Amino acid sequence: MKHLRQTDLGTVAVIENDDAARHSFAVLLKSGGYRVEAFADGLQFLAALGSLDPVCVLLEARLPMLDGLAVLERLSAAGAHPPVILMTRVPKLPAATLARELGAIMLLEKPIGEACLFSAIKMAASVPWQPAGRIGRTTRT
Repeated sequence: MKHLRQTDLGTVAVIENDDAARHSFAVLLKSGGYRVEAFADGLQFLAALGSLDPVCVLLEARLPMLDGLAVLERLSAAGAHPPVILMTRVPKLPAATLARELGAIMLLEKPIGEACLFSAIKMAASVPWQPAGRIGRTTRT
């Protein structure tokens, strides 16, 4: 891993049901200077979201109980939410279109290379958003 940094670039929320993949994302992102909050499913993430302040969310499309699109639907219904990058092994145009309509800023096809992942997160972290219930915070640095 070549992204060894001591800088704190903010928190990335990772929602991934595969234990090994979730761990790999966490290790990689931490080596790149991000803090990581990792969740095995969408319900855990949604329950914790009020106490998080992520620069972006990496969201697996295929999750147990509540899939990635359902998580996006709930985020959209709640109002402002962090930038979401939807990840999938099987990209399908209708799902990608719906994901964009629900507020995902991009769709990444797995496996995701390091450079692509860090570039996507950097771009997502630059998207201004205002957390619901946290008036006054409108941009990220």
